Amino acid sequence: QHRRRISCTHATSASFISLRTMSRMLTAFALVAAFAVTGASAGATYASTPNTGVVTIGGGKTCGAGHALKGGVGTIDLAWSNFTIVGETMAVKLCYTNAKIVDRPWRKFVGTIDKNKQCWQTAKLAKFLVETMPYAATGSMPIPLPMNTAPSDYTVQLLSKVNGTYAQYGDSKGTSCALTTTIYENQPASLVGTQVFFTVFSLVVLVVSYVIDKKRQP
Repeated sequence: QHRRRISCTHATSASFISLRTMSRMLTAFALVAAFAVTGASAGATYASTPNTGVVTIGGGKTCGAGHALKGGVGTIDLAWSNFTIVGETMAVKLCYTNAKIVDRPWRKFVGTIDKNKQCWQTAKLAKFLVETMPYAATGSMPIPLPMNTAPSDYTVQLLSKVNGTYAQYGDSKGTSCALTTTIYENQPASLVGTQVFFTVFSLVVLVVSYVIDKKRQP
């Protein structure tokens, strides 16, 4: 009976070790698979990706601040063509114009697509305006401008992906005017006026109180 207990204990230990080993192997396999999917695009560069897609924005509208879009309410009219390399999905990036990255190292251009800070446009430094949408060689789509988009000038970059890596891209800077954005003011004018009044009133009260206090001092 003692030998039988020892035998059972050994069998249980062996099973536990086997399960633990199998768990580690599955975890390692999952990590390798994840790297294979994400690592391919992570190292892709603009130099090695065909820049042959045609991207336009604005629908031919005249350039200028009069056509600026407000974050949270504006919509980008995006159209594209000539994405002839068949892909699986597409992604949209909003990129600062070259003039808006001068002396701003946090916006600097980087040749690796996913590390290019020139195209991290929101307050949360999002890398994509739209991360995944169906592939189409030619198409158009209205894209809402996020509320937290910094007021600046931008171009729109569209990239296609296949097998986890970038296959082709295009940028609106070669076809369209820069996209100018402004902050959306959701406060009514009456409320803004009330805030200004109470701010000024508070300053006046503070000054009067200070003068009266000084006069009372011996």
